[in-house]
Amino acid sequence: MFLNILVAVDGSRSSHLALDSAVELARSMGSKLTILTVAPPLAHYVTFAGVSSETMRKELDRWAERIVNEAAELVPDDVIAHRVQRTGHAGPEILAETKRGGYDLVVLGSRGRGRAQEGLLGSVNLYLHFHAHVPLLSVPEDLNPPG
Repeated sequence: MFLNILVAVDGSRSSHLALDSAVELARSMGSKLTILTVAPPLAHYVTFAGVSSETMRKELDRWAERIVNEAAELVPDDVIAHRVQRTGHAGPEILAETKRGGYDLVVLGSRGRGRAQEGLLGSVNLYLHFHAHVPLLSVPEDLNPPG
């Protein structure tokens, strides 16, 4: 039984599906739900674009705040949900939150890029699969794959 569920959202279709799954699990088990979003770190070359680091940081923080608030609005009133916003690389920040919050389950969306693309581009799911010490529910973007 999962009493304390963490769902990570980034505004993508797959994270919305993960949120839906996490809400249903929380509702069916009477669990507490925490919605997490992670604003990415600043790129070192941001100032080359003529934008100050401070301005870009504020924009990224506003983006993360909007994402977590929009997700929280989708949670029905009968589910207790908390919001958490972090800054950094998504995988390590989600992992750190799992330890901070004592979660029983982490729910994530999965874009299903495949091994080759994930090896080149990285994958939050893959990172957490190897580092998290709690169960991970990966919700695919395409719930009805061809074939």
